[in-house]
Formats: sequence, C-alpha cells, structure tokens
Amino acid sequence: MRVLTLIIAFNDAVVIGQALDGLQRQTRPPDAIVIVDNASTDGTLDRYCSETVAVFRNPNNMGPSGAVGIGFAHALEHAFDWTWVLDADSVPEPEALEKLLAFFDRLPRPQQDQVCFVAGWPLTEEGQVKQQPMSLEGAKLEIVPLTSVRECTQCDCTLWSGALYRMAAVARIGPPTVDYVADMGEIEYGYRARQLGFTSYIVHNSVIYQDVGRPPGVVTRVYRLGPISVMLFETSPWRSYYSIRNKIYFWLYQSKPRRLVAISRAIAEVSIFTFGLVVRPFSHRSQLVACMRGIRDGLTGNMAARY
Repeated sequence: MRVLTLIIAFNDAVVIGQALDGLQRQTRPPDAIVIVDNASTDGTLDRYCSETVAVFRNPNNMGPSGAVGIGFAHALEHAFDWTWVLDADSVPEPEALEKLLAFFDRLPRPQQDQVCFVAGWPLTEEGQVKQQPMSLEGAKLEIVPLTSVRECTQCDCTLWSGALYRMAAVARIGPPTVDYVADMGEIEYGYRARQLGFTSYIVHNSVIYQDVGRPPGVVTRVYRLGPISVMLFETSPWRSYYSIRNKIYFWLYQSKPRRLVAISRAIAEVSIFTFGLVVRPFSHRSQLVACMRGIRDGLTGNMAARY
C-alpha cells in the first residue's frame, strides 16, 4: 500500500512546520508528501521545501477543493493507493496513519471495496471534537455523533483534513468539484460517493489535532441579552461568500431528489448567518456584502463566480 500525504497550505508559514514534523513522527510514514500552496504571500514554503516534498504552487487561491483535486490527480498519475489529506495546521498523533490502515485491513474484503475514506478522530488543541461527521441518507444531511464506546463511526462526509482517501474509489467518483472552492466541498464529494455506493468511517483510535497554533476559520460567539442568547459567527468575507453560495447551490440544484425540508433548512441557516452580520453592519460590512453576493450567485446557480 503506497500512501501519499497531501498538505493544503495558504499563508501557513507559522504552522506548516508542525504538520511536517508530525509526518516525520509517524510509526508508518507516508511514502511521499505533496504540498499544494494556494498562492501564499507569507513565505509559507521558504523553509520547508526539500527533495522529499513535491510542491504545487497555484497562482490563485483555489481553496481546499481545488487543492485536493490537484493532490488526487498526482496520486492517481503516480499509482498511489491512498491520499491522506491534511491542512497545514493539522498535527496527527504518531500512530494515526498506521491505525487508519490497520482498521481498513481488518474490514472484510466486500466492505473494503466500498470504502471511500477512513478518517481520524478530529480534535482541537483543547481536546474538543472539531466537527461531527455527517450522513446523507435519504438526501438529508444529518450529523452522526461521535461516541467513544465504539471502534468506528460510519458516515458519508467529514473534514477534508485527516481523511485518508482510497484512490480506487476516487478513480470512480472523480475529482472534487473545483467550483465549490471551500465550504461544502467535502459534503458534495461525499454525496457523489454515496450515489455510487461508497461509505466511509471515522476511526476512533486514530487522532488528529486541528487548528493547531492558530484560531479556526469560523468562530462562534454567544451574546446574552437577558434571557435571550444570540449566536453570531466570525469569519472572513471570502469564507462568508463560499459558505452561503455553496450551501444554497447544493440543496437547490445538486441534491436529488429535491426536498423542501432540506431547502428550507439551508435557507434558515443562511438567514441566521446573514442576520448576524446585519446587526453589525459597520464592523462586518465586507462580510455582509460577501453574503449578499453569495445569496445572489447561489440562487442563480453561478458557480463559476469567484470572490
């Protein structure tokens, strides 16, 4: 089994070294490392390029979906069996990769043939679960809670970072949809995988730490006004745009059959996110404008647009 590790980087000079150090500590090291840099301007690659690391430098920020697509294409061209996707601020525990492969090896052969990815337990530096995996059964997006009493959790999609993709499955599913750029890219890919009969697993004894050394891309803040609690989101205009546009587009145009409940839920989530910016129109003007653009492009199906 040949494993390629793909590191996605964008202005990650402060944190990318720890991801590479984490790979060097693996009890089962990857066979090769590729870094896809999304047009960094902070010297992300200046200290960490070597003959053992292949680097792709994108002229523009293609987001995680575009970077994963480049990594998958490289893995298929060079006959790798697996691609392990990591963000530059992700740090796997030393036995993380070995445990993912061991879990796969224990599966019966018919189940192995249906695997899209196996992924590690995603923790923050504080030891909290970064994000719960999701199921797309019945064209509905449902959270699948992680519980430590089981060996694994079956799912359809999770974070790109920490997931080990089986290239035989990727060859059938195809590359990620580049136009998604950022948010919803993993969900869209899991949706296509499920349509082809693939399934995936979170392996509980394989741990990967996310957002190490910097704050996450989306931060929630709870404000209390007497008995009322209001949750507001802090993120960049770039992230705001793709989060809104992609969510609307996926449920309105791509998910089949269309379900009024799913579309209504997406509209409600978009409305709540946007309302949190409307109440702060001066401090979050750029994010609000990005949301308005995202709503327009999502409703009109303009996935070729870029922020």
